[in-house]
Parts: sequence; structure tokens; C-alpha cells
Amino acid sequence: MHDLPRPSSRSTATAGRVVGRIGAEGPSAKGGTRPGRPQRLPSLTGLRFAAAGGVVFTHSSLLVDPHLARTLGPEVWVGASAVSLFFILSGYVLTHSARPTDTARAFWRRRAAKILPNHVLTWCVVIGALACAGAAAATRASAWPANLASLFLVNTWVPSQRFLSAGNPVSWSLAAEMFFYLLFPLLLPWVKRLSIRGLLIGAGTSVAVVWICPALYEFVLHPGGPSFPGYWSLYMLPVTRLPEFVLGMLLARISATGMRIPRIGVLPAALGVISTIVVNSALLPHSFLYAASTVVPLAVLVHATAELDLRGRRSLLRAPALVFLGEISYAMYLVHFLVLGLMYLALTGQGWSNLSVVLAGLPVVLLTSWLLYAGVERPCVRRFSVSRRARARTATTS
Repeated sequence: MHDLPRPSSRSTATAGRVVGRIGAEGPSAKGGTRPGRPQRLPSLTGLRFAAAGGVVFTHSSLLVDPHLARTLGPEVWVGASAVSLFFILSGYVLTHSARPTDTARAFWRRRAAKILPNHVLTWCVVIGALACAGAAAATRASAWPANLASLFLVNTWVPSQRFLSAGNPVSWSLAAEMFFYLLFPLLLPWVKRLSIRGLLIGAGTSVAVVWICPALYEFVLHPGGPSFPGYWSLYMLPVTRLPEFVLGMLLARISATGMRIPRIGVLPAALGVISTIVVNSALLPHSFLYAASTVVPLAVLVHATAELDLRGRRSLLRAPALVFLGEISYAMYLVHFLVLGLMYLALTGQGWSNLSVVLAGLPVVLLTSWLLYAGVERPCVRRFSVSRRARARTATTS
């Protein structure tokens, strides 16, 4: 969801040793853990499709009714909440599946193999499509700094609308994800050392920070000011979204301890998310709707969904069809805006209504997503996620 600073060989080795140690040491003596290797969580894969579907729903709604971009109804905030769900899920899954003998370099390599191929390809397609369409404003020389920043996933660090919308616009969230990945080997040992009490305090602090940021912006820094600074600093700036990722990490450790907390089913949790979006979109300032208003319901949803697999309960999200859709959800996230936008431009000029374009475009989005996943993402993960030296070492010891 990549121009990462190059760590020195010494810092990389140190981080690598730290990541390896935290797996060998295991959990805090106070916290305990569930025995055995980390199990797969297919229900969270199915939930990932729901998150991608929320983004697709919002962009489809905006195509059907462009007036929503001004009124900012609940349809718009579904997509914003879905991005927050992605960030929490990312922290949870990476922490749950952390390898005991992993190194920082190996972790970064795997994430790059997963994220970069799809991103680079879709970025090239977008730039090529803009050039073919004669969009001079997006392809002239002055636009290339923003386009290249988008390619290297550093564009969201710049408070400029040109930078934020450059390249494939939906790839902005990948800039935050790459920032999270860079910090993950440093954050994981800290999270692993926390006791149950520390995990609960950390989770509460993460939620508090998510709420404090918009409160400071809304009531102290820019009361009644323009909307763009808040949109950039609260929604797109990677460091502002870090608490959601850390919250996901802490939730994974809470689940690993087997700690009994009030049980909430997936359906009530999902209804809680939806009702929060509907109610708060009418009551709260926009600054709180980027993440704060739904961060707790989304955290509850992630935890409840993971518990279905951890406790061996029945789960609709574990159905093969939903797991498959979850597997292609990253590709779907990257291509849906491009596919729907191109079809909109091509078909509305021929008399198609906005709704008919979206209905015709959604199957094309799914097909394109599968092709990207099967033809690019999966082969690149298999080929590049492990170095040649590691593959040779595995072959020698097997």
C-alpha cells in the first residue's frame, strides 16, 4: 500500500539482530502467549477485500454523483475509514506473522517485492494514459518532480495538491505503508517486550493520539481555516497515520497473549463501524472523520475477525471466494480508479449514464485486478522476496 532511506550496514545488521532476538526470546513473561507457530488468518484476508471494497464504493459513488465531493456525505467517509482499516490490518498481520529469525533487510525485501511491482506498473500506465490523452498539465516538465515523488512514494510528505494527486492518485496510502515498513523492525522489539498492562496502555495511547491530532488542528492550530492543511496533515501525512499502524501491532500482541477481553462478534463490530460513519459524518467536523471517529470500532472489528481464526470459530470471511478476493485486493485497490476513470471518459461521451459506466466497470476492475495479481504480483513475490543467497542456503540445508 519507495525511495527509502538507505540504512548503514551497521544499523541494518543491528536491526536485523534485534528482529531475530525478539522472535527467539518470545513474549513477555507477564503476558504469556499462545503456543506454536503463528497460524494463518484467512478471515483477515477476507476483511482486506472489504476494506478495498470500501474504497471502490466511495470512488464509484463519486463517479455516479460528483455532487458528493462537495456535500461529503457518509459515502465519502466509507473510503476514508477503509484506508484506516488497511493501516490497522497491516500492523496486525505483520506483527502476527513476524518470523522469529527474521532480519530487517529480509523483511524490507519481502515488502518491496510485494508492493513495488504493482505500484510501478500502474504508475507507468497512468502516466502513459495521461500522455496519450494529451493531458499536458500532468506530463509537462514542471509536473515531473511530483510524478517522480509519487513513483518513489514520498509525495505525501509534500503539502501540495499537485504532489498528492500525482501519478496513480490512490497510491498515496502506499507512501504511509512504506514509512511503516521502514520503522517496523524498530517498533516490533518494543511491542514484544510489553506486558499485558503495557499493551493496553499502548493501545489506549494510540487511540488518544489519533483523536488529539484533529482536536489540536480543529480547535488550536487552524480553527475555521482552509480545509487543505487538515486534509494533508491529518489524512495523508504518513507520520500522522502511524498510530493506527501501531494500534494494529498492539492488537496482534494482545491476541497472542490469549487475554480475555469483552467478546464482540464480527457482525456487531461491522454494524458499529457503519453506524459510526453514518452518525459522525453528520455530527463531527471533517477533521475527525479522516480516522479518529472510527479508529475504535475498526480496531474492535479487526480483533473480532482475527479471533474467529485464532479460536477456530466459523467465519464467512474465511470462505474461499472471499479469501481469493482478499488476495487480489491490493491489485484491485491500485487499478480500480484507473479502470473506472478511463471507462468514464470513454463511455460518457457516447451517452452512457454515470451509473451504467460504474456497473459496467466493476467486472472489468475485478478482471484487471486478477490479471495484475496473477501476472505481476504473485510471480514477483515468489521471485524477489528471497535473495539468491538465502535460496541457495535453504537448498543446501534441505
